[in-house]
Amino acid sequence: MKTFVNFIILLLLIGACKEAETSTSVKEEPPPVAPPTSSSGTFISQKHNLSVVYFVPTDLDTLPGWKKRLSDVMIYAQNWYATAMNDAGYGSKTFGLMRDVTSGGVEINLLRGTKAKNVYGTAAAGYLSEVNAFFAANPSKKNSSHVLIVVPAFGYDNNSVEGPQPLEGVQPFYGSGRYCFAMDNIYMNMSLKGVLNSGRNNFAKWVGGMMHEIGHAFNAPHDKQVQSLNQWPGSAFREPMMALSNYYLEVRPCNVTPAEAAIFDACEAFNDDNKTYYGTVSSQIGKIYGRYDAAQNSILVSAKFSSTGTVKKVLYYNDPNVNSEGVGTNKDYNAISFVSSPIAQDSFKVSIPVNELQYKTDGMQYELKIKFVHDNGIITEQVYPYVFQSGIPVLNFATKKELSRQGWLIVDYSSQEGGNPASNVLDGSRTTFWHSRWSTNAAVYPHHLTIDLGSVVSARGLSYMHREGAYRAIKEFEIQVSSDGSNYRSLGVMTSSQSGDAPQYFDFPSVSSFRYLKIVGRSSWDGTGNAAIAELGLY
Repeated sequence: MKTFVNFIILLLLIGACKEAETSTSVKEEPPPVAPPTSSSGTFISQKHNLSVVYFVPTDLDTLPGWKKRLSDVMIYAQNWYATAMNDAGYGSKTFGLMRDVTSGGVEINLLRGTKAKNVYGTAAAGYLSEVNAFFAANPSKKNSSHVLIVVPAFGYDNNSVEGPQPLEGVQPFYGSGRYCFAMDNIYMNMSLKGVLNSGRNNFAKWVGGMMHEIGHAFNAPHDKQVQSLNQWPGSAFREPMMALSNYYLEVRPCNVTPAEAAIFDACEAFNDDNKTYYGTVSSQIGKIYGRYDAAQNSILVSAKFSSTGTVKKVLYYNDPNVNSEGVGTNKDYNAISFVSSPIAQDSFKVSIPVNELQYKTDGMQYELKIKFVHDNGIITEQVYPYVFQSGIPVLNFATKKELSRQGWLIVDYSSQEGGNPASNVLDGSRTTFWHSRWSTNAAVYPHHLTIDLGSVVSARGLSYMHREGAYRAIKEFEIQVSSDGSNYRSLGVMTSSQSGDAPQYFDFPSVSSFRYLKIVGRSSWDGTGNAAIAELGLY
């Protein structure tokens, strides 16, 4: 009898929903009946809350029980973050949620889109345009910068191991600035918490995935547990929310790392105050020192810095370039993070145990991303590359004493873009840069700049700084020098680090004397013909 009733309910659901479009490569199945939901307890609202929008394209509809089911999931997520933040030493601090005055549950704003699902696709732009228009018309529905957008599953395929699975890669499920996207489907249901099947735990996959994405909306990048917490089975194992929570939530122990907790602590949605968040803040690391201490088997880093805001915490993300994955979004899952407090608001120091880093093969390239978490939620960053050889980190980013650039002049360049002249590489500012001509008659590689040092100098290396964010970064470049400005000799072809806007140092084969310095860019990291340099110097 029970089977027959379920079959009738399934038929009713299929009849009530609009017909889903079929995929040529994957067979879609209608969504099964969602199991009954269960309450997750109380929740808090505060001055700054995460706004939740249920966005429905024209050819989809809400899933059964969506309002209470998702309210319960959001209350669970809020309570989970409170427990994790308490474990991290911040007390039961968590993000706020708006209260639905009618149901008493979490306010989830139903917004029916103006287009079909395939028109919206995976790109954020179409959704955000209509969501922001909704908030403009209903300003009381948004009292922070943070928004979760939930979109119903575009369809299902049949998976005999894990059960029918929502189609992946056809709709957004990621962070987008301080907004993020998640998917509503039959597994977004508190009654499935901890329920295992032969494949992946579906609650972890979808609820954990949503909680991971709101972590991005709360300003956190990816990071991974240190090696001492990375052994399973074992009582010490912890899986960070910003790593693989969508594999392990309620299956194995999950947490927020100290770096994640420091970011959430300063996040607007985690604070019940009248402060203004996310105002403009700038910071600059001046002198930095880094070395490997064999006795401690640790990387020791200290620095002096300046900031226009108040720095609450300093974070250190050690991000290896595993399997030559590159840098940027979704290339940082292996980053292992550490935290310290600033010293007197102008310096910091940290000891990073090498045993806590996972990847140490010869030639393994790392980025040390030093992030300042300011009290208004803004995070600024500078990136310093290093490499492992024979199991030991080789650090070459300690600040070097550079030659004075007084009297230096740009005397030749292959091209320049208006507003980004070649002279910017000598102005002492990391925020200005030279850029090759791109707006009209775009110049392509090779690019070059020539500097007249005013007199013959002796130097043992070049100081080189990418444009902030390493945009249009030159990959390979040749250093040429001359005493007369006519006859040049090469001091070698160098390869820059792919990212990082801190100074990079390139030693000459030996101390060299010259008056003219020419940099010849040969290739780019982004594959385009464009080039940019922020600063050039000698040491």
